[in-house]
Amino acid sequence: MTAIVVAHLLVNIAHGLAHRELRVGLDPPASIFVTVVVLVSPLLAMALVWTTKKRIGLILLSLSMFGSLLFGFYHHFLVASRDHIHSQPSGGWGTTFVLTAYLLLITEAIGTYVGVHFLWIAKEGSNKDVQP
Repeated sequence: MTAIVVAHLLVNIAHGLAHRELRVGLDPPASIFVTVVVLVSPLLAMALVWTTKKRIGLILLSLSMFGSLLFGFYHHFLVASRDHIHSQPSGGWGTTFVLTAYLLLITEAIGTYVGVHFLWIAKEGSNKDVQP
């Protein structure tokens, strides 16, 4: 789980640099969403998983990664805007933007799966301990 959160952070850094260099800005609500849900929440989830609050961490990871996936899919692949992958120039930062948009989808899908998977395993383990 730690590996996917760190990979997601590194891809986000590269994607953010591409946004800056290409002057693709986000409106204030989108900026808040990216800061809270896309960047901070997975890191907080990772920290919680290493404590006694593992379940809360896995729930936060699942929700933040799924929310990030939906946000990125909508903005990078569905809506025609400056944030869409087809609006980017070829080469250089445009290529970085497009590649990192795809890598974000991949890391967010994996992060969502990992969170749900380990929640399911934890639930199955706790169900086996319950006597009828």
